[in-house]
Amino acid sequence: MRNKSYASLVGSIMYAQVCTRPDLALCIIKMGRFQSNPGMQHWIAGKKILKYLQRTKAYMLIYRRTKNLELVGYADANLGKAEDD
Repeated sequence: MRNKSYASLVGSIMYAQVCTRPDLALCIIKMGRFQSNPGMQHWIAGKKILKYLQRTKAYMLIYRRTKNLELVGYADANLGKAEDD
């Protein structure tokens, strides 16, 4: 940790998030709040995120060229409707 800056740690995770891992967006927001004065718990959180990336490196967005463009989206929401509607 002494040889690396906290900003470098956040930047490394942000690079992964921007390119292929949108699941890290909230982590980057939370970590970015402590850029000026990170504590030990922030370094530990950053290391946990790096370990998570190591374990899940097979999960990523893959962009492929296709002849027919098809957008598919999934959401786990009922748009505010009651369960019995």
